[in-house]
Amino acid sequence: VEFKDWAQVKPTLSLQCVPLLTLPDGRTVQQADAIMRWAAKKAGLYPLDLEEALFVDEMSSTVFEALSKAPRPSSVVSKEMLPGLWTEFMKGSMAMYFDYIQLRMVGPFFRGADLTAADLALFMLVNYFVNGEVSFVPTSYIDGWPGIMTHFAAVKAHPIVEAYDAAYAGVSDAIADVKEFEKLDTSAIDKEIAQRSAPATA
Repeated sequence: VEFKDWAQVKPTLSLQCVPLLTLPDGRTVQQADAIMRWAAKKAGLYPLDLEEALFVDEMSSTVFEALSKAPRPSSVVSKEMLPGLWTEFMKGSMAMYFDYIQLRMVGPFFRGADLTAADLALFMLVNYFVNGEVSFVPTSYIDGWPGIMTHFAAVKAHPIVEAYDAAYAGVSDAIADVKEFEKLDTSAIDKEIAQRSAPATA
């Protein structure tokens, strides 16, 4: 979905968010973490052992929780407030998450020698900062957690990730799109959607 089309697309989605997975039989599923676990099981990136799966779920949930708490524009958060809110977030909540994540690592991946969905979830999160996708956070921020940086390098060098990078090489374009999104007044988009959804009055 192009950013410019989001105001039109959002009201058509049951939960008004992406991602949206459409199964071969036409059924649809939302919620990124549920879709991730489904894909991981199909790809052999999810443990069969229940206790190991529990640890993978914990780390995946921690990553998604950290993402959900990151500052973003809203009806009560203006674009001008974001730099200060991000500084506060990175010193407080995000640092707490990274401290915990680093403590839980076995190495080279979360649960030892095998790559899992949790490793890919963390790789996604760290990639945001390393690639400079968040303007308000220095790309060196993650250097404060050497264990996480070692993990990042191990995941990046994994054949599955290398194959993905080769197939989807438009990283710079994606970063440019994110930078453009930072400029959008998402509260104005939400207001526009709300006006469209409001019942007509006589």
